[in-house]
Amino acid sequence: MKLLKTAVLLLISLNCFSQSISLPKESKLKFGDNPEWASPNFNDSEWQTQIFPNSFKDVKYDSSYCWYRIKLTIPSTLKTNNGKGLKLKLGKIDDVDQTYINGNLIGETGSLPPNYVTKWGEQRVYTIPENMVQWDKENVIAVRIYNLIGGMGMWEGPYTIEPLGWIDEVSVSHSFMETAKNSFSTKITFTNKTDNTFSGTVKYWIADKANKKVLFTETKNVNLPAKPGAETEVTFANFKSATENVFNVGYQINDNNSSLFSKKEQFFIAANHIEIPVLKEVKPLVKNKIQNNYNTVTFQNERFNGFLGTRFDKNLTQRLLKVDEFGLIGSYLDRPGIHPWAGEHVGKYLETACNVWKLTGNRDLKKQMDRLMYQLINTQKEDGYLGTYTPDQYWTSWDVWSHKYNLHGLLAYYAATGYKPALESCQKMGNLLCRTFGNNPGQMDIIEAGTHMGMAATSVLDAMVDLYKYTADKKYLDFCYYILEAWDQDNGPKVISTILATGKVNKVGNNKSYEMLSNYVGLIKLYQITGDKKFLKATELAWQDVVTNQLYITGTSSSHEYFQEDKYLPAGIKDNMGEGCVTTTWVQLNQNLFETTGDIKYLNELERTVYNHLLAAENPQTGCVSYYTPLMNKKPYTCHITCCQSSVPRGIALVPKFTFGNINKIPTVLFYEPAIYKDKVMTSDKNIIEVAFNLEGNFPESGNIVLSVTGSKPASFSVALRVPEWCTNYTAKAGDKVYKGIANQFITITKNWKPGEKVMISFDMPATTIPGGKNYPNQVAFQRGPQVLALDGSLNSAVVNDLFSNFKEGVSIDNPSLVNESKLLPANWVGKQAYSVNILNSNEKIVLVPFAEASQTDGEMRVWLPLQIKN
Repeated sequence: MKLLKTAVLLLISLNCFSQSISLPKESKLKFGDNPEWASPNFNDSEWQTQIFPNSFKDVKYDSSYCWYRIKLTIPSTLKTNNGKGLKLKLGKIDDVDQTYINGNLIGETGSLPPNYVTKWGEQRVYTIPENMVQWDKENVIAVRIYNLIGGMGMWEGPYTIEPLGWIDEVSVSHSFMETAKNSFSTKITFTNKTDNTFSGTVKYWIADKANKKVLFTETKNVNLPAKPGAETEVTFANFKSATENVFNVGYQINDNNSSLFSKKEQFFIAANHIEIPVLKEVKPLVKNKIQNNYNTVTFQNERFNGFLGTRFDKNLTQRLLKVDEFGLIGSYLDRPGIHPWAGEHVGKYLETACNVWKLTGNRDLKKQMDRLMYQLINTQKEDGYLGTYTPDQYWTSWDVWSHKYNLHGLLAYYAATGYKPALESCQKMGNLLCRTFGNNPGQMDIIEAGTHMGMAATSVLDAMVDLYKYTADKKYLDFCYYILEAWDQDNGPKVISTILATGKVNKVGNNKSYEMLSNYVGLIKLYQITGDKKFLKATELAWQDVVTNQLYITGTSSSHEYFQEDKYLPAGIKDNMGEGCVTTTWVQLNQNLFETTGDIKYLNELERTVYNHLLAAENPQTGCVSYYTPLMNKKPYTCHITCCQSSVPRGIALVPKFTFGNINKIPTVLFYEPAIYKDKVMTSDKNIIEVAFNLEGNFPESGNIVLSVTGSKPASFSVALRVPEWCTNYTAKAGDKVYKGIANQFITITKNWKPGEKVMISFDMPATTIPGGKNYPNQVAFQRGPQVLALDGSLNSAVVNDLFSNFKEGVSIDNPSLVNESKLLPANWVGKQAYSVNILNSNEKIVLVPFAEASQTDGEMRVWLPLQIKN
């Protein structure tokens, strides 16, 4: 038997009871603080009406306190037989709360000043004693909230009241075992949390995909001993279908001693044997009005052998092939999702996997992405809905956002394989979005459907442009223009108008970095298909402001996920800098701008980000990812799935798009990584021939490169070489001719190329220092070539680590000249670079490694160093 990788043991959130009620969606809200507001007799008629969940991230509030008052009737049918009370679920609250019922304090989470402790991410579950309840009458739940910075409010459910009983004393988990094609069995495990016995029955059933026809049912007894930790397993008979592989699986657990029951239903898709045939790679139907000045070669015609090749392989073997598949798809199989943005992960994965599969042809990855794609499209509702929310929560919070990433992932899968059902799923989603949002009667406002002044929801612009290109259906383009109109509504983020007026990204919307940059990625794509220069101008202004005022030296942005005041770039672990999602979206923005314009300045930023912050965010040994990647302290790598853990591998998988390609139809070397590229080249006499370009060397360790140019026959054509902005003494020798390069320009070699002819390339990568700026005055960072270097404590002596951990002044070095110290690297270290500089008047030396490799063995690190440079 083979355990289904996407269905592991899960703790069940028991989501249906014989006795439970939902809180009303509407409440009363007021900013400020007054203990009288807890009283059930207080008159709140003049307070504003508030629908939750909601967070006040996008508005200015005049107090650090606010109160919600929720009124509801609690029926006496919720009374328990044993008087245990009721369980009140208030979801997650930003930041600290005290909760009252009818004037009585029943619980608090976090700590108010002066000992402030935030608990914004914790579920609130409080017990209501039955003697505090006004049965069959109006009750008032009052929630006092304190917040110091950022969002504020009741931002995520669930919001229910239910009786306490056996459900709170017994944990239930289940697993599926896929035993053969379209065949599986189910096991349910009961674990006692108390010293009370439990006896009951569990009725199990399997229905068809539409949940209209029961295919199998079985009922078994459950008896759980009165001992904490005691377990009982119930296994149901193996089920096999001759034709179907998508099922609704459910069970109901009944207590023999009370009327409380739990009911669970979810999809099970027998996907282990799914293998989708590859028909062909699909091209968009709609061509860009603005033709690209840069075009990459296809991933299938690229092979990487060196530094980037190693990191690409680690991204595949340590991250993608080891990913928690149920963590990606589980929130679709078992709605609602485990958190509001759980739906974004599988779409991000599919886009990443498609790019990596095209590059590597890895068969295991193809099988994995086949089954995840198949499971995803088979959870789509008939109306096209493909999110993780329940109907009462459709189009709130991050729902549109998740549809965006599903569009990206399924379009990438369709483009890579030609599998039409993936495109049809996208069309269903697109049609639903077009029906749901707009300015016509009965349609919703997309700004109100997403967080951060609507920027989360309107970032679907990017995916809708792509959907239009692959279908040529004009309603999708019309929807893109609707988004632009929505931006300029009174409640909109003014993505175009504000940047045109101010040139400042920290004035756009609520200055949330990830969502805003995602909108500009969509805008540059819209420029490509429409030619509207205003779209390009707005995007370029945003780009320029980020580069000038918001960009870290490692090629990322954001602190606490927002653009800050100009040149304020704190880099410690508590500064939550360099969100991985921001880093990847910055890569996307530069990639699209470079493709559109061919301007080398965008490639410079791509190189800065790739060789520093992007690769730094993924541990090459484990594949774990840091959500925020600081320049100081340890990198906080984790392996579970979050938005950044899905984004960073996606960014790495994009890199082959801009290492080599054609600028103005001339094959051009952009990165000097050891690699082989195959392309079709137009010769001087207008013929097309196949040419292989083989780069050999050990960049970024050294700048000595050999480029072999092998055409299918001798021919005259041009080859261009980028001269990096950070290099000196650049030369390229082709035959007897030597070309001298100028930094930040291109060399073009036009000649009659014989098959296998070589170009000898050489350049220096001198070490330079970068001043610490506003946040790190009197400190410096080291850079060599494109790489920022960092001190890794695991490679340095205790004396050196003490100098910098205690921030001792007066540490001096000579004008930096790096000495190769690769011999100091441990055997398990991924990477080959280490350098040292000597401390003056000391026998000690500072050992530095590329920031992208630092902290991989959990070492403390520093990019900014309090050093004096003696010239």
